[in-house]
Amino acid sequence: MTRRERIEARLERRRTWAASRDAKAAAAFDTAHNIVKDIPLGQPILVGHHSEKRHRAAIDRMAANMSKGVESAKMADLHRSKAGNIEAALDRSIFSDDPDAIEALRAKIADLEAERDRAKAINKEIKKGEGWTDRLAAKGITLTDKEKETLVTIARFTPYHCDKKTGLPVFPGYHLTSLGARIRTAAARIKEIEARDALTAKVEATPDGILIEALGTSEYSNISYVRVTFAEKPDRTILDALKAAGFHWSSGSWVGDMDKLPAVR
Repeated sequence: MTRRERIEARLERRRTWAASRDAKAAAAFDTAHNIVKDIPLGQPILVGHHSEKRHRAAIDRMAANMSKGVESAKMADLHRSKAGNIEAALDRSIFSDDPDAIEALRAKIADLEAERDRAKAINKEIKKGEGWTDRLAAKGITLTDKEKETLVTIARFTPYHCDKKTGLPVFPGYHLTSLGARIRTAAARIKEIEARDALTAKVEATPDGILIEALGTSEYSNISYVRVTFAEKPDRTILDALKAAGFHWSSGSWVGDMDKLPAVR
């Protein structure tokens, strides 16, 4: 199961829990209504009358069911809120085991580079002084509502980010730096995925679907490390043996002391 599939399963559970709580809330509210439906609206408790005990008990049971209904309704809203957050995260996330992860990351890099180039072009014209909007328009650049809001916010709350020569608000340096960092991170992820895919192909080409590679000796501990990669998830007994031998999971493989390697084949 991929990471996206696991998160989608969590999303479905949240939706199921919300629906269940909605049903419980509706049932509790219906029960509360049915308990007092035969009591006239506004009917006071007749103290000393034979109906007093029954009337008080009905009110207590109604209140208890109303409380249960409110609690279930709140939990349903909570589960829906959590489900909404998970769904939003799924929409904007790129997981390394997505089948189109590399294509999606390349598209993301292209978008980030375009955003960075656009911010630089806008800053360049703003730093030339008045008339910068006309100069941008001549280049076919029209500020988006978000860009306008950002520049207005800078002018109002962080004037130290304005251009020192013209006094006009510009996109601050940290904005461009952040975009560059995100571009580098996405590029690094592409390399990691490509390396993982190459390793997977190498493992699948082995006769038994197990690849054991020596990683060298640590200069600090003199331990010879080995990396074990499986084409398919091995039996629980093998995983337990690797863990017991001190092996740890790293980037799709198990890494540990070669001298402690259990019989994984």
